[in-house]
Amino acid sequence: MKFGDVPVAAAAGAILAHAVAVDGIVFRKGRRLSPADVETLARAGVAAVAAARLEPDDVAEDEAAAVIAAALTGAGLVASAAFTGRCNLFASRPGLVTVDASRIDAINAIDEAITVATLPAFAAVESRQM
Repeated sequence: MKFGDVPVAAAAGAILAHAVAVDGIVFRKGRRLSPADVETLARAGVAAVAAARLEPDDVAEDEAAAVIAAALTGAGLVASAAFTGRCNLFASRPGLVTVDASRIDAINAIDEAITVATLPAFAAVESRQM
């Protein structure tokens, strides 16, 4: 992945690393900039944006988040759609949280950009609670 400040004139296709607000429009983190977006940003006087460009072997952050969520989602859990590189897991029914701490630790050890946070083991949850 190539990451850093990108001149707006060359930013079409880049993925925003931070939200940018101009003229009442918010371009959210994770948005792949279109030529029309670039035109809007340039007209507003934005010179550069913090952005990423994926290289051939890279995985988009939402795709990576969805894969990790799918690996963690078991009986009694439902994953949200991926957004800005994250998925939330929700209880599908009331119950107790069971956590395989070694599995969570192993996932978190893969890379500093990956974080899985959980409730404590045996915490009581209600239906639709994150």
